[in-house]
Amino acid sequence: MKLSKIYSNQSGYFNPIEFNEGLNVILGEIRLPENKDKDTHNLGKSKLMELIDYGLLKERKNTFFLFKHYALFEGFVFFYEFKLNSGKYITVRRSVSNNTKISIKRHEDKYQNFISLSEDSHAWDFYDIAIDKAKLILDAEFNLKEISPWDYRAAVNYALRNQDDFSDIFKLSNFLGRHLYWKPYVGKVLGFNADNLKRNYELAFAIEKEKEILADLRADLGGIIGDEEEVLSGLLEFKRKEASLLQEQLDTFNFNKADTDNIERLVSEIDEDIVELNRVKYYLSSNIRRLRGTVEERKVSFKVSPTKKLFEEAGVLFDGQLKKSYAELLEFNRKITVERKKYVKERLLKLERELYEVSASLDELNEARSKRLVYLNTMGTFDKYKEVTSVLLAVKTEINDIHRKLTLSTKVGESEFKIEEDTRLQQEVKQKIKIDRDDVTKAKDGVYQSIKANFASFVETVLDKNGFISTKQNKEGNLEFYAGIMSDTGEQTSESDGHSYKKILCMGYDLAVNLAYGGSGFVRFIYHDGGLETLDERKKIAFLEYVRTIPELSGTQYILTLIDTDLPKGVSLTEDEIVLTLHDDGPSGRLFKMPSW
Repeated sequence: MKLSKIYSNQSGYFNPIEFNEGLNVILGEIRLPENKDKDTHNLGKSKLMELIDYGLLKERKNTFFLFKHYALFEGFVFFYEFKLNSGKYITVRRSVSNNTKISIKRHEDKYQNFISLSEDSHAWDFYDIAIDKAKLILDAEFNLKEISPWDYRAAVNYALRNQDDFSDIFKLSNFLGRHLYWKPYVGKVLGFNADNLKRNYELAFAIEKEKEILADLRADLGGIIGDEEEVLSGLLEFKRKEASLLQEQLDTFNFNKADTDNIERLVSEIDEDIVELNRVKYYLSSNIRRLRGTVEERKVSFKVSPTKKLFEEAGVLFDGQLKKSYAELLEFNRKITVERKKYVKERLLKLERELYEVSASLDELNEARSKRLVYLNTMGTFDKYKEVTSVLLAVKTEINDIHRKLTLSTKVGESEFKIEEDTRLQQEVKQKIKIDRDDVTKAKDGVYQSIKANFASFVETVLDKNGFISTKQNKEGNLEFYAGIMSDTGEQTSESDGHSYKKILCMGYDLAVNLAYGGSGFVRFIYHDGGLETLDERKKIAFLEYVRTIPELSGTQYILTLIDTDLPKGVSLTEDEIVLTLHDDGPSGRLFKMPSW
């Protein structure tokens, strides 16, 4: 899969671009002296990458320049010609105004022009189909079987590396979410079993979610000690007996048991609780009065003149040995007082809250005591009937709540079992990842070894240094990927972290991957935006020599954007290599031949 041609129905504003099979340079010329020292020039080099992504059916975003300036581009229809790995061609038609409807045509020859092709289903193999269906068709046509089960869009992300994607070799700027969304794909490309990598992330996520559910269930159950089901079943049996006795009293109009229960509750529980709470209330009130007294402002407890005189005499007697002056003593005393008051106020606030809670509990108990005394002293049979009915309803409510908690207890057991089962499965998957990693890294051939060799060759050729790619399994069982420059002793150098080297290492990695998959079902083009910026002259020359020969020999189409000032001295590009020239001297030099927007 390579780029062949891009054109539009607005040829006066957008000139057709025809790509060759090897090195393709998008050259920006700075003709105006006042722009020589600027970092950005807005010629359209980066916009072309976005436009290619649009033709590969990237979802619409309002921040995308075609829609951000919709009034300017509403009438545009773009045509994208791709060369398939089979050697045949396919053209994708996508407009701006009706961007979710896609037309596709297969053809045998390159550099076609289908602008005037009839807009109906007879002229196109697929006409105005939904974008999701079009993606499925393109995925089948591109046939990138090496990245299955991922579709072609995953490979496109790495084939189009923009200015923001040079900070990390493996992770692109748009991969802001969980590692699940990109690490298994990288593992797949490097030759590892991606199913295991993906499964490990999925299981880890499922376990964490299940633990959150379990925590919520336990919080709803409350602080039950021991086996929840056993405790709740015992409590349910007790409450059922209590309800049965209450119902029996209602059926027989015999409330002696209710009277006995009220007396026992009054004596053994309520009165005892009231006595205990009154004791606590007295303790709290006493402490609050004592602490309130300490908060009041007090004068310094020593006299100024005698103390000052004592310090002066001591200063003469112990000349140079005294470390604290009288002023420092006063300051020390002030700080101690402030800190002590702060602590006392915090303690006082806590005790006052406790006193409020105890007083509220006492009010509730005294009210309950009063009701039971009224019940025992004044209630007739009918009143007692209503009281027992009320108690029975409360008990039945408790029984229903116990049933609910028993259901929760069952769910707790199911949740615990699922966590145990997923944890067991995860351990198996981690072991599979370990075995697979050992097999891949120790194999003498295979795509992993090929990518490593290609990367090392690139770094040696372009940077004259030792390049490496390696992996390891972390404690979560996932693979970590590393690439950079190492010393002769095998240690990674800090050069890999510098912006210039990081950028060229990213480019080297992309090339290494494409070269390893040359001739197979993989994307066969790379677009690097601003690849030569910040590199020194020698490295630029070495890099250009590399991409002029090695990628083309291996069937990789390489597209590079650069400013003419970034081109090293003594190096010239051929007419075939420069597929598009942009400049800053008026609208004619821009990607879209119109005033700046």
